[in-house]
Amino acid sequence: MKHNCLTIGLLTLAGTFIACTPDSNTLQPQTGYLIVMGEDSCRNISYSDEQRFAAPFRNMSLYYNGLALVCDSDALYGYVNDKGDFVIPARYDRATVFSEGLAWVHKRGDMPGAIDDGGRVKLSLRDAVAVRAFHEGHAAFATVKRGITLWGFINKKGEETIKARFKAVKNYCQGLAAVQDIQSGLWGYIDLSDSLRLPCRYQEACSYDEKGTALVRDDKGYLVIDRNGIPLTMLSSYEIVIPDGEYYRVCYNRKWGWCDRNGVTVIKPCYDDCRSFGSAPLAPVLIRGKWAYVDRNGNIAVKRQFADAYPFIDHHAAVKAGTVWGFIDENGRYVVNPQYNAIPADYLHQALGEGSVFMTLDLPRR
Repeated sequence: MKHNCLTIGLLTLAGTFIACTPDSNTLQPQTGYLIVMGEDSCRNISYSDEQRFAAPFRNMSLYYNGLALVCDSDALYGYVNDKGDFVIPARYDRATVFSEGLAWVHKRGDMPGAIDDGGRVKLSLRDAVAVRAFHEGHAAFATVKRGITLWGFINKKGEETIKARFKAVKNYCQGLAAVQDIQSGLWGYIDLSDSLRLPCRYQEACSYDEKGTALVRDDKGYLVIDRNGIPLTMLSSYEIVIPDGEYYRVCYNRKWGWCDRNGVTVIKPCYDDCRSFGSAPLAPVLIRGKWAYVDRNGNIAVKRQFADAYPFIDHHAAVKAGTVWGFIDENGRYVVNPQYNAIPADYLHQALGEGSVFMTLDLPRR
């Protein structure tokens, strides 16, 4: 699909699920700048609102491996440097950001290819309908067999290291990837050698974190497991659980709060909605239709006032006042006054802790 959307919002959370994404927390952008949308241009500005460059792009990612993916006025994708100059011309109808030195691109009528930062094609992928950016040396890809979409993995040589046989997969993290069985619809984990480390028995499964733990859900509710599948913490009393760094965001009786990694409540569920702390000292919370920020003790640090508010990236947070966007610091002071029409989707997606919005190349079906 083409990524022409400039902003991204949160879907209403309903039912019981874990908000894990295939790309969550696996590719971090460079910092030191902000990307905003004016009336007729995309702008790269400093933290003090000084313009570094402006260009008539329809969309723009953050910078990864020194390059930003941009969509020009003809809806073609290319890559620019920190001055806004094209390093790789806008000639692709689909493209991902760079990860581990490679980006997936597609030209109409061609096979998808992985290019380096000079635009040279390093490998091509035949018969795929989707492919994701590389993580831990592997890229997830999807193919259609007998009308069924199946997922597997390839390495940087283009070799199929994990046969396409799963209903869905998540990226490798800490040497393990969550995979969904095509028959049962349940999730388990495979390692890099294609061995099923944990059988497919979970209704949902998040990627493993740097501490070697993963959040999963079985028929009894949420729990945290180690690499051997041994339960460490039971979180079955909550309706929704979402990983958030050292904490978990939790929903109980349709109100949101946080618990720690041992399941102990640290901020009582009392908010209409909330977004992540990540590594920041503050997190956005929704109170009677307006957003505020709380600290890690649950105290209101920035008063309820915003039409929309996102988590901090490098000590700055995107906030919406009325119909326009600006940025605040961790003291709640504006460093960029509200004046911009929109914030690109990639920035907001990263702020939510969900990785880049440009991590998957969806290809046209033949």
